[in-house]
Amino acid sequence: MKFIGIVGAEGAKFTKTGENEARILIRAILTGGAEGYPEIDPVTLVSGHCHLGGIDIWAEEVADDLKIPKVIFPPKVLSWESQGTNDGFKARNIKIAMQSDIVHNITVKRLPVGFKGMKHNKCYHCDSDSHIKSGGCWTMLRAAKYGNRGILHELANTE
Repeated sequence: MKFIGIVGAEGAKFTKTGENEARILIRAILTGGAEGYPEIDPVTLVSGHCHLGGIDIWAEEVADDLKIPKVIFPPKVLSWESQGTNDGFKARNIKIAMQSDIVHNITVKRLPVGFKGMKHNKCYHCDSDSHIKSGGCWTMLRAAKYGNRGILHELANTE
């Protein structure tokens, strides 16, 4: 059994075209059909149930459609670290990074026109300006610290 982590950007950072591209990629990752990846059957999805939608939720929906088992780590508190407890985003992301044999981080090269959220000149997690900032990068990089593999997917996110 392979544990496949799928994390990435929130829903508002995707255009409709970008969302469709992400869903196709998620399906390919979970079925072993992504280019360059051998068949990896059976698999279990590992993700974080982001309250803002996007990659985490789409991965859960695709896994349900494919009848693939899931290990989901939703944060109990909607903050990075929660006042001495171990139940915020950081703890959730560490659990994903540790549980996953491989973490796929799906993000976008650019934000959609009219995006209203926070904007950064580069992804400060991986010091790259080739894609927008995503907490998925932090989780992917953390997975490598635990000896697990991380793969970055940067989608064009056209209008």
